[in-house]
Amino acid sequence: MRRTLLKLKRIVWKKMFNLYKHMQHANSDGKELSKESETTGHDRFYQERPRTSYRKKKRRGACRRAQSAAELNPESIAAANRRNQFSIRSVSTDRDDSEEDNEKERAPLVAQKIDSLAKLLFNKSIIGSGSGKSSPSEPQASPKVGERSMESSVALGICTEYISQSSRYELISPLNAIGSRPNKYWFAVHDNSIKTDRLLTLMPLTSKCPIEPNDQARSLIIELFRALHHPYIYPVLDLEMCNGHALSVMPFNARGSLKDLIYKSTWNEDYGRKYVSVDNGLPAWQVARFGRQMLEGLLFLKEKGFPPFRHLHAGNIMVQNGVARICGLENTLIGALPRCPIALAAPLEHVEALSLGQVLFEMCSGSDIDLSLLPDLMPNYPHVVEIIELIFGSRTPSLHELLLCELFRKIDLREMKGSCLPNFSQRLSRSCLSLLGEVARRQPGPPRAPRPGGSSPATPPARRRHFMEQDFTEEWQW
Repeated sequence: MRRTLLKLKRIVWKKMFNLYKHMQHANSDGKELSKESETTGHDRFYQERPRTSYRKKKRRGACRRAQSAAELNPESIAAANRRNQFSIRSVSTDRDDSEEDNEKERAPLVAQKIDSLAKLLFNKSIIGSGSGKSSPSEPQASPKVGERSMESSVALGICTEYISQSSRYELISPLNAIGSRPNKYWFAVHDNSIKTDRLLTLMPLTSKCPIEPNDQARSLIIELFRALHHPYIYPVLDLEMCNGHALSVMPFNARGSLKDLIYKSTWNEDYGRKYVSVDNGLPAWQVARFGRQMLEGLLFLKEKGFPPFRHLHAGNIMVQNGVARICGLENTLIGALPRCPIALAAPLEHVEALSLGQVLFEMCSGSDIDLSLLPDLMPNYPHVVEIIELIFGSRTPSLHELLLCELFRKIDLREMKGSCLPNFSQRLSRSCLSLLGEVARRQPGPPRAPRPGGSSPATPPARRRHFMEQDFTEEWQW
């Protein structure tokens, strides 16, 4: 009897295993395999899910038997007839209060749609006024507007050609000049593979681009971006260099950048209009948390062998669910010049620490850096002011020295905890490391600072990170 039961269990287990194997093979079709080769992967730490209603449906009552004509109440029949006559009357003269309330609720939405339509028509009228006849009362369009519209049409054509070559993306609409670069263009696209929206950027390549646009370089770039998955790094999903331009695809973030959070502005407005001075900066606890998260992201890039990141500013920090994530990594690979004056003039060994100090100041004051305003920030941000003074002092500290400051040591990195995190110690191939070395060697900018004794003070010490269940600790070896 016992042997018979064991045989039955084995037979049932074998059938269940074969059934599961068949279902798994059916789910992984050819589209899934082709998807992995076309893109660098999804964002493991944040995914914008489609808006669906999670409200539970109310349970309907049990089906009731229809009443016959003999069972109906004469009073209820008369009341139903009166309601029917009332509903036939004119709706314009007899509207109930519920309809008026609905119209009051729809009025702001209608006004908002009219305002957006008016802005769109106004922008089109400005662009179209450069060509054709215009009335004497209308102002003549400036040559810069005409040049910008012509360049925008060229960028739109390049973007359309790139999207037509692949069935993965669909163009939604071009966006405004939301960034500080005058030759950069933004487009909203739809990713058909996972049914979500993406942000596509287009920027022309210069003669100082250290990467040759070929298939080998593309495979190395995909390998690099797959390895740069981190909670504080904004992922680049795809990077393509064609027609003398660099097209990058990244997740769509409706909340905007850290600069939008500081100035309380809308992310999709023009760069020249949405950033004005504000009265107060961010809270001190939020400044400390964002600063530690940016510091961890910079250290992760340094451990991976990424060149010194010179494009760190508030506009290149995306905020998602209260987490600051560094973006703009593609600017380093294509050899683009940084927009901040500090990053242009600072040595490569100190550019990341100085850029971090500038972002800390902007988060506290809501304006560009001015060290003469530090005494005014001391009452509300005493520890942050100490770090800013340390960064812009006689000797610029390294990132590892900033990590040991009292302000950053108290921050709980909850995003770094958990058993589902990827392996941060994943090593890059030699070809990918040689590509990063070539990018670092040909990076435009001032020469490196002299290294006394043949060693750099910014060389990171050996660091080991231990992830044990839900605890996160660090060991430093000096």
